[in-house]
Amino acid sequence: MTHKYGGRKPMTIADNPDLPIHPLNCVPDNRPKGSWTNGVKAYHKDGSVAGWFHPPRTRNQGHKTRYGLTPRQMTLEEE
Repeated sequence: MTHKYGGRKPMTIADNPDLPIHPLNCVPDNRPKGSWTNGVKAYHKDGSVAGWFHPPRTRNQGHKTRYGLTPRQMTLEEE
């Protein structure tokens, strides 16, 4: 499922001077689209890409086992 909206305007460097710009090569080009976030690209006024305001990152795949597994307690029925 993608949430790329056509109504959003690209974020330019001139409009956001306080945000740091990360290089374009900080993430692999051929990455699987389902396990990576989209990220926010930084554009020049002429429309060319300068880098990333927020680079893509891998999604939290291991969030279910973050706190460790708790073993199940087996109850023995006494007769």
